Amino acid sequence: MTIIADQPQHSPVRTAAPPPTDGVAVVMPAFREEANVAATVQDFLSTLVREGIPHAVIVVDDGSDDRTGAIIDRLAEAHPARVIAVHHERNQGYGAAVRTGLETALRRTGFREILLTDADCQFHADDLVRLREFKKEERADAVIGYRRRRADPWRRRLNAKVWTLLCKTLLQVPGRDVDCAYKLIDRSLLQDLRLSGEAAAISPELLCRISGDGARIVEHPVEHYPREHGEQTGANLSVVARSLISLAVVYGHMVRDARRLGWVRRLASPRDPGAALVALAACIAAVAAYLYFADHGYLLAYKDANSHLLIARRVVDSPTAGLAQLGGVWLPLPHLLSAPLAVWEGLYLNGFAGAFVSMVSYVVAVKFLFTHARSLSGHWAGGLTAAGLFALNPNVLYLQATAMTELLLFACAIVALHYLHEWCTEGRLRDLSLASGAVLAATLTRYEGWILCLVAGAIVAFVSLRRHRRYSHTEGSVVVFGFVAGAGIIGWLAWNLAIFGDPLNWKSGEYGDSSLWVSAGEANVGSLPTAAESYGLASLHNLGIATAAMGVAGLILYAVQKRLRSKTLVPYAMLVFAPFFVWALYTGERPLHVKEVMGALYNVRFGLIMLIPAAVFAGFLIGTLAKRLPGRRLAAGTLAAAAVAGATVAVDGAVTLDEAVEYRASGWEVDNAAVSEWLRDHHDGGTTLMMSFENESVTFESQVPTGSLVYEGSYLIWETSLADPHAAGVEWIYMRATPGSEDDVWEALWGTEVLDDHYELVYDRGDRLVYRAEDGGAE
Repeated sequence: MTIIADQPQHSPVRTAAPPPTDGVAVVMPAFREEANVAATVQDFLSTLVREGIPHAVIVVDDGSDDRTGAIIDRLAEAHPARVIAVHHERNQGYGAAVRTGLETALRRTGFREILLTDADCQFHADDLVRLREFKKEERADAVIGYRRRRADPWRRRLNAKVWTLLCKTLLQVPGRDVDCAYKLIDRSLLQDLRLSGEAAAISPELLCRISGDGARIVEHPVEHYPREHGEQTGANLSVVARSLISLAVVYGHMVRDARRLGWVRRLASPRDPGAALVALAACIAAVAAYLYFADHGYLLAYKDANSHLLIARRVVDSPTAGLAQLGGVWLPLPHLLSAPLAVWEGLYLNGFAGAFVSMVSYVVAVKFLFTHARSLSGHWAGGLTAAGLFALNPNVLYLQATAMTELLLFACAIVALHYLHEWCTEGRLRDLSLASGAVLAATLTRYEGWILCLVAGAIVAFVSLRRHRRYSHTEGSVVVFGFVAGAGIIGWLAWNLAIFGDPLNWKSGEYGDSSLWVSAGEANVGSLPTAAESYGLASLHNLGIATAAMGVAGLILYAVQKRLRSKTLVPYAMLVFAPFFVWALYTGERPLHVKEVMGALYNVRFGLIMLIPAAVFAGFLIGTLAKRLPGRRLAAGTLAAAAVAGATVAVDGAVTLDEAVEYRASGWEVDNAAVSEWLRDHHDGGTTLMMSFENESVTFESQVPTGSLVYEGSYLIWETSLADPHAAGVEWIYMRATPGSEDDVWEALWGTEVLDDHYELVYDRGDRLVYRAEDGGAE
């Protein structure tokens, strides 16, 4: 049977087929295959006859300018009804040939299965028998072949790997070998299927479309044989270009049709346009702030930012790389999130590896603040006010551009509060589960998250008891919440026990004891009024007087209207951090200095967490007022904008940045900067021995490769190197000799024979010393 088909491009595969019967229709596109097509067709005919499988072979000559068309016509005459020859009068490309072949198989045959393959003798019919058996065993709707060993030149194999990766990334197609021309598919998956892909893009499009709607698709290896005759056209530049362009078009169609890429469509048409616009504005603000602070050289002003980046980098690159490099003092989540980007040295050194986590957290926090305050106040102006007060606060904008961990904590806390409030009001288990997950993330970010976990757990217990008035229901809710939310705390205690032999190492270990940070005679310690004054002033400097005033007014209004009902408790939760920090200052657990009390700034960012309740209650205040204004939308928008603008202007700069800049200007850091610069200019490789604690600025800014840096977290290597650095192959030694604050390297090596005999002092500026091995270090 011979058919002339000159179908238009992008035509659908139509079905006006007879009832399905057992058998296989084999579809073969062919272009300039005069030397291969007869042997390929005969192979399938003989194999299918031998196996007793009803069949038809459809060969589509795609406008070949050789004898391909004449050969398939003769085959059709010799095997009527078993071979169907289809001709394109002009070459339309592989995609069009596949569409024509599939349409012909569906219209002209009634077989339940359709095999899509090539006519170049690189695949044999024996694999079809195995694929049918495997398909039956697996009860699959389709079997995708993958080449066990691809018999192609290395360039073509490389191109195929790149193409497969691109297709899987864009279209999320199943299978490890996207363009393998051996696919056995149920006709039910192909009926009324609309395909538009050109050249190589037809295969990933086909896989993407048939894999939807719960279809079961499995893989099976097939043999691939070298091409003996003719030329492959798939690697031609024009074909590659058509394939890439067509893949982009297919991607657009998948988005339009919401097939596997529904998230893209939802992004373009979000369910909550207001929240989406707020998130987009936050993205723009995050990038703009990052570029601003980067241009002024402030991204790494905090010493702790250096430390966080160092931990993330050591996880992936150090003499003892691995999760043990997370240590046991700082909680692990920020470093785990930064580690993948810290693999790239450039992103590690410029701080973006850590800043990216903060920037994403900033966007999440702003979006959920908008959603939470809008829900709380019942008006979008309330949400816009809360989001604006937080998003435009100079201290938030600065910290979100750094590798500090505050923004990640804020995002986790705000998400937790939002979903916990939704659970309190609606009682959905899903909201409780999401809240517990957010609290879990908070407990693995900063220790303030542990307080949040306790407060949230108490709210869950109280609300459950009031709602059900039965102990069993209350217990169930607390267990559901606590099992997830408390897992981080239990896990961290277990981690400290396993690594350091003490579950409380994070608090009382060598590098965690509060005495390392709180000086003797600290004004806050033992004086509750002073501690309260210090924290109050720190909060006020971070929030600004206008934001604080609106927050207090909103809190009063909320308390009057909502009181302490079980459904309205959550917004009060973040207020607990004020007494918590006052207690921490009073007991000497944490230091915080403000100029009005101590004459300097230190840890003043602890007060920034109070911006969350202040923004929420201010949003409630403005949202409540907006509902009573005439003119509705314009008046409400004006009110919210005026509140945000006035409060932002009232913030007296970024006190968090002032603290970091002042610290960097101290004599201690000036000395660190000088030795760091010297090491950048003179360090030329080799193992370096340097204690990290209190030397973080030098460790990071010297840019000594972390992969060759032995420090106190280098398991076993540290002790060996301190005992005999020359025997351990150490070439460089850095030590801090500050009286009363000497580091462990100085304590172990100063005045020893190994230092005098094998090392030369190459840098000496006061109490910063650098030695280099005279013989380059022992091998």
